[in-house]
Amino acid sequence: MGVMKKLSDQMRTPKRKNSLLGACEGLPFEISLESVSAVARYERRQDKEKLKQFNDDVKAWSIDVTRQLRSNVRMLVKQDEQLSESIEPNVYSRNGEAERIGFSFAREGVYIHKGAGRGQGGFRGGSRWTDKHGKLKETNPLSFFKMGTGNRKPIWWFDPVIDKNLPFLADVVAEYAADMQIDATRIFVDKEDRE
Repeated sequence: MGVMKKLSDQMRTPKRKNSLLGACEGLPFEISLESVSAVARYERRQDKEKLKQFNDDVKAWSIDVTRQLRSNVRMLVKQDEQLSESIEPNVYSRNGEAERIGFSFAREGVYIHKGAGRGQGGFRGGSRWTDKHGKLKETNPLSFFKMGTGNRKPIWWFDPVIDKNLPFLADVVAEYAADMQIDATRIFVDKEDRE
């Protein structure tokens, strides 16, 4: 009974609620393949061979990018604890058609990319998280605005690989359907630099 109560309380906390809401809006580090209309999407799905070829091409693109990301991490990051092995591609489909492409990786990947770490927090006033024991932790206020300084310089291992490979994905999408577009605004780690 104690375990169930704990789980129930965790699901009711505001942090849990906000994380569920965030999941509904879309996951971070994803590329959306958007169609202009539902009718066009329906008509495209009728050609099964072309649909299968498109899905295979998108999957092949994501696997190739994952291979490049892993080799980039192994080449640039001195202490690659678990990052290179944790990089995984995710292709999400809707009614059989690839709709989103995402990449999942260990949390240390964002820290390495931004130059953050212990004693060198972010630019926006820190963050809060729950550790494995259920304790709420937060960024030390003394480390605010020190990210990317000192001995922790940013290592851009993610964004350049995606930048380099987006034109090929655009060609794959354009070959499949002229009325589809790529929304790559959520894929980059350094979103502030893109605006």
